[in-house]
Amino acid sequence: MSSRTEGFLFVALVIGVSLVFQVLMKQFGTSLAVAFSRSDSWASTVLALTEVVATWRGCLIVLLAGAQFVIWLMVLARLDLSLAVPLLSLGLIAVALGGGLWLGENLSWVRVAGLVVTAIGIGMVSYS
Repeated sequence: MSSRTEGFLFVALVIGVSLVFQVLMKQFGTSLAVAFSRSDSWASTVLALTEVVATWRGCLIVLLAGAQFVIWLMVLARLDLSLAVPLLSLGLIAVALGGGLWLGENLSWVRVAGLVVTAIGIGMVSYS
């Protein structure tokens, strides 16, 4: 397998990890908001935040962030930066679609049209 093919596979992997990471971060942020809203003093706020951060989701987020970093370094070792960064932008599309499908967020026709235009732009940069 060529280095370029490996780079493309690692881009797909980093996009998949990014999708899971972003969905977990959204859920984590919601948990933090709840912790902040039920706290009435500084000490109870710190305790509530500690409880939220010390969950499986908080630990998984840290692991996924580290994995993204390592995989991205592997991409950069195999692809030109001018190709790798636009390909990574496909993650924006994956996260937007994942938010709509996984979290039930609004995927209006305008949003979908914007994602299509983004994909066309990424394709043009990758083709050149």
